[in-house]
Amino acid sequence: MRSSPVPSCAVVAFAALLGGCESASDAEGGPFGDYVESIKGTDIHFEMVWVPKGRFWMARTEVTWDEYLPYCDFEEAGNVPPGVDAVAKPSKPLDDITPFDRDWGLGKQPAVGMSRNAAVKYCEWLSLNTGRAYRLPTEKEWELACGDRPEGGLDVYSWHEENSDQMAHEGGLKEPNTLGIHDMLGNLWEYCLGPFSPDEPEREVLRGGSWSESAAEIGPWARLGFEADWVLEDPNVPPGVWWVPDGDHLGFRILRSTEGAGN
Repeated sequence: MRSSPVPSCAVVAFAALLGGCESASDAEGGPFGDYVESIKGTDIHFEMVWVPKGRFWMARTEVTWDEYLPYCDFEEAGNVPPGVDAVAKPSKPLDDITPFDRDWGLGKQPAVGMSRNAAVKYCEWLSLNTGRAYRLPTEKEWELACGDRPEGGLDVYSWHEENSDQMAHEGGLKEPNTLGIHDMLGNLWEYCLGPFSPDEPEREVLRGGSWSESAAEIGPWARLGFEADWVLEDPNVPPGVWWVPDGDHLGFRILRSTEGAGN
């Protein structure tokens, strides 16, 4: 059973950044502007948006299958750096339990159903690939990236139970917030750093709501704690290290901080 969203708790501590960032002044658009990142060894690009109040960059959309699958490298082709020895990578999900894309398609569809461990390892891999340090946001950073809502009702900028056709959707189809970031609310719950509560230090926290919540349950305050029931169908031991069988509502987006970025 999924937890009900509850109001935000105290800000969690920042996670340590990986090294190897290039100067922030090299980003397209000048110092601390929006820029486009490329994944080396592919023709895949994604956009990062500058969040002035937090002094960091947040991905314009949730991580897509296009962005995520080169890290997984299920075919063991080794065509995209770094090699498999550099960072642990996910095992191939068991399609006899559930197709990992939920039959929603790959490409620019948001990647769904990974564990937070897998999301963290993806950030490590992406940092080595690009030379810039990427990670998950803290809850406070996630809240800052929510920005202000565009004019109009929730349907204008959010996928929720009443308008989603019971599935996640490609990023950018709805209006962005005032910072230019899409789907901060709805579409997929997004992993953040830190615990769900001080009393549950090992329990992961997610923010923002998803396609399966009602409009009334979606807002900048919405929080979700990871449920052990979501991995009961995983035959691996321990379960849920990489994939969450009942995780079609779970995804993530990446952040890049200015710390160590050569102001």
